[in-house]
Amino acid sequence: IASLMALRGYKRKSLTTQGAVTAWIVGFSSIMLGMRGFLLLLFYLVGTKATKYKATLKSKFEETDASCRGPGQVLACSVIGILIQTIHFVYCGKECSIDFEDSQLASSLACALIAHHATNLADTLSSELGILSKSDPILITTLQKVPRGTNGGCSLTGLG
Repeated sequence: IASLMALRGYKRKSLTTQGAVTAWIVGFSSIMLGMRGFLLLLFYLVGTKATKYKATLKSKFEETDASCRGPGQVLACSVIGILIQTIHFVYCGKECSIDFEDSQLASSLACALIAHHATNLADTLSSELGILSKSDPILITTLQKVPRGTNGGCSLTGLG
């Protein structure tokens, strides 16, 4: 599965060559560490769809072509998840249902992994879809209007 997804990303120009190699290592590791590794696959598929959605229109507002991910972007979205999965594998063993009464550490790590991927997906979706908002965003630190595509900019659509 990791090989197919890395190759798919490379062929569709979602990943650079180095990004595809990194994605394969991360994907293989994540799936080998447990079934929750498939959350990373889900994040990748949904995030890729959002990145490609109305890409031509979004390119007018973006300074660089953000649709092709390199190893830095792959690792930025996955290294914490791999670390959580590795800690779970080493200290808790096989994945099981989330049950804080039975296994607090395993359940906490499982929830941390889910939260990690949910946060990454929310960030990706807000960036990729927020740029399409018709209203001008404001910078969250200064509350001043900024051009669409500015990091840290929030639109009314995104806040609603």
